Amino acid sequence: EAADLGAVLRAYPVRYDQCLNTVLHMELGKFNRLLLVIKETCSSLGKAVKGLVVFSSQLEQVAEGCLTNKVPSPWMGVSYPSLKPLQSYVDDFLERWKFMASWISDGIPHMFWFSAFFFQQAFLTGVLQNFARGDQIAIDRCMWNYEAMSADFKPEVDEEHPEKGHPDRGAYIFGLFMDGARWDDSNMCIEDSFPKVLWCTMSPLWLKPVELEEDRIDAEKQYMCPVYKTSERKGVLSTSGHSSNYIMDIALSHSCKGL
Repeated sequence: EAADLGAVLRAYPVRYDQCLNTVLHMELGKFNRLLLVIKETCSSLGKAVKGLVVFSSQLEQVAEGCLTNKVPSPWMGVSYPSLKPLQSYVDDFLERWKFMASWISDGIPHMFWFSAFFFQQAFLTGVLQNFARGDQIAIDRCMWNYEAMSADFKPEVDEEHPEKGHPDRGAYIFGLFMDGARWDDSNMCIEDSFPKVLWCTMSPLWLKPVELEEDRIDAEKQYMCPVYKTSERKGVLSTSGHSSNYIMDIALSHSCKGL
């Protein structure tokens, strides 16, 4: 079922000190719109097959997608970027929905599934704005630093005080994959891929906002790794000024010498 945006707004009101509430509202609006399109087109397709309604061009695209295991164009028009076949897309959508539902029922997550968002840039801005407002500094005086955590990292959560599981600043994220290289969890650095292995799961990351004067990124020892929503590594400039695919660069330690 679609999320009750009114109930969510009452449980997570717009607050000056918690911008992630606004991010939640925005994301749920987009999830609701996608869910509505999926339910309406599938319902109408069933009626069209029975001869109760006329087969429109939109329904033909949905029917073709079901037969060829491709995500129909009407869905992609309101969806997040995805290259998955239809069956995997539906499973992925349900997992994303489950993540958002757990946010609603259990409170702000201690670790965020970075891939689950429609618009990751809004999440990044919300986290950065929380830091800027908490320390009462201008947001344009803030930047990101990054710390890779161990692959089995889980925040220590106190059931009586769940807010203590959050980092003192920034956010923990997971759900990234590395293509063309691999993350060595033992040495905490980027290494060459194993033979015939095209991609690997990236360890969780701690996104740490800092003031410009506190920047600790070492250009000689860290590689600015670009992050994309899909493996296409290309996108178009949207009306918001952001790329439809590229998200950001993340500084990660590498094992190369003399570069």
